[in-house]
Amino acid sequence: MTQVATVADWAPRLSVSLLTRLVSFTRSAFVMTVVENPLTWKLGIRGSNEMEDIEGPFYILGAPQRQIEDGKAVMASKDYLEKYGPFLFIFEVKDEKGEPVPNATLDWWQADTEGGYYFASWTLRGKVKTDANGRVEVLSVRPGDYGSKLLGERAGHVHLIVNGTQGKHRAMTTQAYVCPGNRSEHMMKDLANYTRKSRPGNMATCYSIPAANGGEKYWELPELPADDTETAYRVAWWNAKLKERGIDRQVLGVGRHQLKLSTV
Repeated sequence: MTQVATVADWAPRLSVSLLTRLVSFTRSAFVMTVVENPLTWKLGIRGSNEMEDIEGPFYILGAPQRQIEDGKAVMASKDYLEKYGPFLFIFEVKDEKGEPVPNATLDWWQADTEGGYYFASWTLRGKVKTDANGRVEVLSVRPGDYGSKLLGERAGHVHLIVNGTQGKHRAMTTQAYVCPGNRSEHMMKDLANYTRKSRPGNMATCYSIPAANGGEKYWELPELPADDTETAYRVAWWNAKLKERGIDRQVLGVGRHQLKLSTV
C-alpha cells in the first residue's frame, strides 16, 4: 500500500521558496519556447500520444505529497473547499493495451474556480499515486476558465504529469478539461490551440450532484445517473470525510477520465 501522508490537515498551506520559484520559472521559459514550440508538435516530436497536451508556464517543481489514503488525495484546503465547493475527480491510468497502471504518480496543478493560479504557496498543487487498479480519487475544486477575449481564453483544466512504471511507460504531460455541460466545443476557443490541435479527447466527463447545490445542476452538468451506484458510493464516502473534517459542504460534481500511457 502507498505511504499515506501524515499531515494534520488536508492540503495545508505550505510556502514555495523563492529559489524554487526562480528555478521553476527559468525551466518553464525553456519548456514554452523550445519543448512546446509549435514546430515540435507539427513534426510529431510532441503529441505522439493523442492525450499529450502542453505543460503551460505555471508548473512548479517539487510539489508535496497530497495522499491521504491509498489512491486518494486532497488538493484543496478546507477554506477553498468551503469557498468554491468540493469537486471530485476519479481518474484511471491505463497502458496502450488497456491494462491498469498501479503506483503511477500524478503531479497535479490547477487554477481555482475563479481562474487564479498560486505560486508563493502549494495551493492546488500536489502529487498522488494510483492504487493497485490504476485509479485515483482527488478531492479538489472545479478549475475555472481564465485568459482574455483579446489574447485568448483557456477552458478550465487540471494539469498533470503522469509517470508510470520506470523503463516501461513514457511519462506524459496532459490536461483534463472541465467544460460546462460537457460541451467540448467550449475548448475550441482555447489559446493553446495556436500551439497544437485541439484536444477534445482530454475533456473529463463530468456530472453534477443537484442535492449538494440546492436542487440545481452545477456548471450546467448533467445529473449523475441514478444507476451509477459506484460513483454515488464514492461521492458518499467523500461527503462523510468532509463532515468528519467539519466542512459544511458536499461534493457538487464529479469528473471521470481515463489517461493512457505509451510504452517505451
